[in-house]
Amino acid sequence: MSRIDDLLADEGARAEAYSGGPAPEHVTTSRPNLGRQTVVSVRLAADEHERLSQAARKAGMSLSTLIRVWAVDRLHAEDHGESGTVAERLARLEREVFRRPA
Repeated sequence: MSRIDDLLADEGARAEAYSGGPAPEHVTTSRPNLGRQTVVSVRLAADEHERLSQAARKAGMSLSTLIRVWAVDRLHAEDHGESGTVAERLARLEREVFRRPA
């Protein structure tokens, strides 16, 4: 091996052996998914994956976070009678707003 290969191998071995130790006091750590025990795998077409990835980047979050937020929002909407297409939701709103007193 060359000198650079030896240096890289040595540095790699040291990095692998590094235990980390406690974080400095000024560093805050979090484990936001600690309470989420189930992982769901979803198959997507390449274009669907790309569109979701773009939406996640635009929102400033990871792809999995975006999908989780959208899924939980949908569950919340269904729990509160807010589900349906935009047209269905608009029709429901119009019925409520323009309901004639009996």
